[in-house]
This record gives sequence, structure tokens and C-alpha cells, in this order.
Amino acid sequence: MSYGSYRYTKAEVDLDKITFNFKSMQNHISAGTQLMAVIKADAYGHGAVEVARHLEKQGVDYLAVAVMDEAIELRSAGITCPILLLSPIEPDTIPTAVRWDITLTIFSERIAAAVQAFARITKKTVKVHVKVDTGMGRIGARTEEETLRLCQLLNADNIFCEGIFTHFAEAENTADPSFTKKQFKAFIGTVDYLQDKGFNFSLRHCSNTAAAMLYPEFDLDMIRTGISLFGYHPDPALKQLLDLKPALTLTTHAAMIKSVPAGQTIGYGRTYKTEKEETIATLLLGYADGIPRELSNRWYLTSKKHKASIVGRICMDQLMVNVTDIPDFSYEDELVFIGDPDKGHPSIYTMADLTDSFHYEILCGIGKRIPRVYTKGEAVKAKQNVLLDR
Repeated sequence: MSYGSYRYTKAEVDLDKITFNFKSMQNHISAGTQLMAVIKADAYGHGAVEVARHLEKQGVDYLAVAVMDEAIELRSAGITCPILLLSPIEPDTIPTAVRWDITLTIFSERIAAAVQAFARITKKTVKVHVKVDTGMGRIGARTEEETLRLCQLLNADNIFCEGIFTHFAEAENTADPSFTKKQFKAFIGTVDYLQDKGFNFSLRHCSNTAAAMLYPEFDLDMIRTGISLFGYHPDPALKQLLDLKPALTLTTHAAMIKSVPAGQTIGYGRTYKTEKEETIATLLLGYADGIPRELSNRWYLTSKKHKASIVGRICMDQLMVNVTDIPDFSYEDELVFIGDPDKGHPSIYTMADLTDSFHYEILCGIGKRIPRVYTKGEAVKAKQNVLLDR
């Protein structure tokens, strides 16, 4: 059994489910609205290059990443789709962005002036989107006048000011949507103000996944979505709005199975003691792989539709589970840590609640040393980083 590394642990990504989720979101938004796939953080732990290649085949309009290295990784892998760099840049990275055909997010006069100078001196085209802060309080021009000054600086030869966008702070808050609507009104007000001053944009975008699900009137020219592509909603309360299928299944096998007598402690700190003779399996999976240590003695994996409770503290590279009640459990049996709850596997929504974290965080935290394996239905296409024959 080889998944592209020495380990029996794997994160299997079903590309057919990503297609399903992409099409579901595409069909949900307004006709004519483009879709930007946000695949930062290694596509939320799913593998950015493979996901980008697959989405290109599906006809995605735009990709978005957080940092330059992520964009360059995609270009180096042959991805030709437009890529927006969402995060701030420094002046000395402008040549790199242009060389790799990466669209820049601009929100400060300092960077706008640097872009203008670069375009004037080199005669090379720089593609930019202007970012407006309507209430997120993170990055973006904060007033109409400030945004106008940016546009004036960017109104120069060899600068293509393609888009303008903002980001919602709490679009998933269905109990009180007033702040989201206030943000949208402010954004449209800024766009209209700039249009009156002679500045127009071919791509106006403000909707993240939650807004795209809830407010079709916010769709404009393009929406941005990340988490939905991988089968999850921004908030479990939105699940009824759109059918999505979790694309990733994180599984492992037992590295050791032993019978432990009653009264014996397990793991660091001796936090678990067997109440009777129990069968304990040690798995090669730990917090260095992104397994939250807070799940120690509080969570489980599944095997054969049975729960295998985590016992003792989760270690850096290993954890222990109680498999006493799983009939005929063996080294060949797969244990699922992340999967589709509809199939009886653990829910990362519940897992996130239990650890006071966020389901995005759990996905993004899946460690690089876990091999990603890509499937389409039953046909396995492994990502062969270090493929070794057994």
C-alpha cells in the first residue's frame, strides 16, 4: 500500500466533489457573474496546484491567493488563469508580480505611486484591483476621497486598473444583516462616486462565500469563494442554502495494536486509565499533522461505522485510540479523522466547536507531511512527491 510516501496516513481529495461544489456555486450565483476561486493556504489544505489545475479545466474565471509565493507556485506549475494577490505587497515585489503575470491588490498611495513609477520606467503592464475598506478594518482605502487619489495615481500608461473590491466582516450573520448591507451600500457608493469622476472597472466584487449564498443582489461582476469549493459552508447555519459535498477524507491505519489490562494509564501525563481490559491502537498521526491537541480524550475516529475514541494526550506524531468495541479490528482497517458526516464520519464543524476553533482552521492546519491523494470517483491519481515502491 503506497500513497506517494512512506506513511499509511493520507488526505484523499475527491476532484469530482470539487467539481460538484464548483458547479453548485456557479449555478447559485447570477447569470453572467464570474467566479473567483480562493485557493490560498494550499487550497485550504487540499493542495493548491492540483486544485487549480482541476478548476481551470472546469472553466474558473479567476484564482486568488494570499501571498506571492502561492501565486508563483501556481504559475510555475503551468497555471495560466488570472491570479489576484489578495494581501499587501512591498514596492520591491512589483517586478516579480509583473514577471509572473499576477494581479496586485492596491489600497495605499505609497504602493500606487510605486506601481506608477515602475510602469513608467519599464513600460511593462501592471494589472491591479483597488481594495476598499467598508468596515472590515483590515486593509483598504477608507474614504471615497482616498480611493479617488489611488485611482488618479493608477490612471497612467501601462497600468490596467481592472477591478475594485471590498470584503464583508460578517456576511454569515443572518440574525442581523444590517452591517453587511451597510458595507454593500458604502461600496456601491464609492464605485458610483468614482464613476462620476471618470473611473470605471470591469470587475466589481464584494461577495465572499456567505454573501454569495445569501444576497444575489450583491453578486455584481464577480464573487469570491473558497470554503464552498471544498464542501463546507462558512457557517453550519447556511447548510440548507446549498448542497455541498466535503472533498477531503483524512485517514490512517494502526501502527500498533495491543491489549492493555485494566488500571493501566495511556500517554503523556497519564490522563487516561483503562477501566477494563481494552484494545488500544497507536496511530501515526499527531498535532504536528494538524490534529488539535485539545481533542485529547474528547474526540474519536471512525472505522467500520464504529467510533474509536482518542485516549490519552495527542502526541506530536502519534495518538492512541480505543478499538475494543470494533469487531475484528486489524492493521488493514482504515480509521477516518476527517470525512463526510453524512457517511457517519466525524464532523469538523463539531470538532471546531469542541476546540474553540474554526473549521477553516482545521482544514488549513492539515500538515504538509500528510500526502495528498487525488481521486475521481474510484480512479486514484496520486500526487507523487516521494513515490516509493513497497
